[in-house]
Amino acid sequence: MTIANATQWILAIVLIFSSLGIVLARKPVHACLSFLLTLLSLAVLYLQLSAPFIAVMQVLVYAGAILVIFMFVIVLFQDAHAQIDKVQANSAPLFLTFAAGAFLASLGFLGSRLIGIEASKDKLFEGYGSVEALGKALYVDFFFPFEAVVLLFLIAVIGALYIGKKEI
Repeated sequence: MTIANATQWILAIVLIFSSLGIVLARKPVHACLSFLLTLLSLAVLYLQLSAPFIAVMQVLVYAGAILVIFMFVIVLFQDAHAQIDKVQANSAPLFLTFAAGAFLASLGFLGSRLIGIEASKDKLFEGYGSVEALGKALYVDFFFPFEAVVLLFLIAVIGALYIGKKEI
């Protein structure tokens, strides 16, 4: 096993446990800290994939901005979190069994797809993962899908503002 493979395995284990920490944490602040560890581990994986721009954007945008927004939401809705803890969950065992089965089936499918895949030994093209290559891909090769996603986000923001406005 090479050093790169060992590092990827260690990062994979950290990602799995920090992701589980997000879901299983009892306190929202602990979940946010697990989320931060997940995002930083993912940024290191992007660095290993020779995509430094995406790694930096992962840290700046998600770990920097989105995590701060999550913390603001946690602070604003502390009372709601206390009220949620008082309510007893009434999940039907049939739905829980179905969800667990679907999760295990998707893991099995993903595992069967990944078993036959070998790592590519091809040399990456010059500028792979750079800002220029990413910009060319977004604004030249995939211009229409990129603009369609931007339009979708704009519609979602307008819809959220419409739903969230208070009646005066």
